[in-house]
Amino acid sequence: GKEAGGQLVDQRFCPRIVEGELRYNLVKDALVGIIHKKPKEGGISAVGGTGSIYTYYGPEEAKFANLTKGFLEGDLAKIMPALDLAEEPVPLWWTTDFILASPEGTPAEEEKWIVGEFNCSCVGISKCLAAYCKDDTPNATYDDIVDEDKAEAKRYGDLMGVKALSIMEG
Repeated sequence: GKEAGGQLVDQRFCPRIVEGELRYNLVKDALVGIIHKKPKEGGISAVGGTGSIYTYYGPEEAKFANLTKGFLEGDLAKIMPALDLAEEPVPLWWTTDFILASPEGTPAEEEKWIVGEFNCSCVGISKCLAAYCKDDTPNATYDDIVDEDKAEAKRYGDLMGVKALSIMEG
């Protein structure tokens, strides 16, 4: 348990995971994008390379407005204290994955979402996946990324620089 230094969290199974999860990409306290990660038919994992479908949304996507507002304006400030790290900032580049836990038919304004994962150790810029070398694209390079996605990745990097400086300046 926590008293012994453990950090494992037991969470109930959310059957609506088959509909996918929402990945919120953050630079410190700024939401920079939302990805709906839907598992391939019959699956429950939307990890890259499993046939899952990724749909990209901007940080102000109206269909997720209630979740976004609740997370950014309410829950975000509680994360580090809940981890007994109240004096530390949230990570510079990190993600939060949300799973819809409400019964089907729940109005959007009443939906309940559960955090399935926080990630700050292995976070990529999904807009750069075209440069990812794998079996079917062994010679992929930066030049394989379309200009629009390069611009978005640059925006993330520029914001990271600003936020990193703010952390260092205290």
